[in-house]
Amino acid sequence: MTDRGTDTTPTFENEVRAFFSAYLSAFHRQDALAITDLWDEVGLFPSPTGNFAMDRDAFRSHCVTLLDFYQKQGVAEPTGELLSAEEVFPGVALARMAYAMLGSDGTPVAGWEHVYILRKTDGRWRISLTIADDEMAAWTAAGTEL
Repeated sequence: MTDRGTDTTPTFENEVRAFFSAYLSAFHRQDALAITDLWDEVGLFPSPTGNFAMDRDAFRSHCVTLLDFYQKQGVAEPTGELLSAEEVFPGVALARMAYAMLGSDGTPVAGWEHVYILRKTDGRWRISLTIADDEMAAWTAAGTEL
């Protein structure tokens, strides 16, 4: 018997929330392979100093370096909140996340927002592009370069 008052149909917003929950979980586990798997085959990175792209192998190496950087900065727990998500075309989403990187005592080490373009392929959302200007600015303001 099905409870007609309970809708278990995945909605766009629930799918995107679940995606970013998995993304944060991979960062928390420091699992560069899992992080990489949540990206398209080629990730795009527009930045103030120039745009660039990375294939999966290069991005996995980047993730290893990034996770090491976070650890050296005292990040013990990455947290995030989905601020907005909009399906701009079928299977293409614009999402905005706010992140807080916490130390082992729960105090904030750094915080920033990212903007993402996600694409749904083979039934899975993946990141195609991120704009991480705010993260770079946050680390610069903290006295370190990302």
